[in-house]
Amino acid sequence: MLACVRASGLKLTPQRMAIVRELAADPTHPTAQELFERLRPALPTMSFATVYNTLDALASAGLCAALSLSPGAARFDPNMAAHHHAVCDRCGLVRDVPCEPSESPGGPSTEPIRAPLAAAPGFEVRAVERIYRGICAACAKGGQGEGRAPARAREAGRAAEGRAGARAARRPERV
Repeated sequence: MLACVRASGLKLTPQRMAIVRELAADPTHPTAQELFERLRPALPTMSFATVYNTLDALASAGLCAALSLSPGAARFDPNMAAHHHAVCDRCGLVRDVPCEPSESPGGPSTEPIRAPLAAAPGFEVRAVERIYRGICAACAKGGQGEGRAPARAREAGRAAEGRAGARAARRPERV
């Protein structure tokens, strides 16, 4: 993924390289807050805005996807190949689900959705997402999944504040 970052023209700072490595190695689709908390011990001077702005730049460059799969903060997915997602309703765990062989290599097929879109004339489909919702194996056994449920509520508030602050820092003040 680092080679793709360099090829996209994004500068490879030590902070950005750490964020990219951590994101690429994590199949759970982490939030900006989760990445920030993991990287803070190694990079204590790095701000949350740096993490969020880096993820935003990666998404804008097409190197990861920002996903809104459940209530709370956006999750970031480094897997840009066509796939779907399974989301645990209890702990919020997210896992990739391979596409069916009949689906196109550029993304899930849009053919099955043309008929329902007749009610929205002129609507142009950009992407089709399939999300499987249910309970992960750990939660089904009575556990807390990967232990993320309590942190997700706190994280949602902090991440929303961080995103607002990061956007405000990039916008000029209007008088």
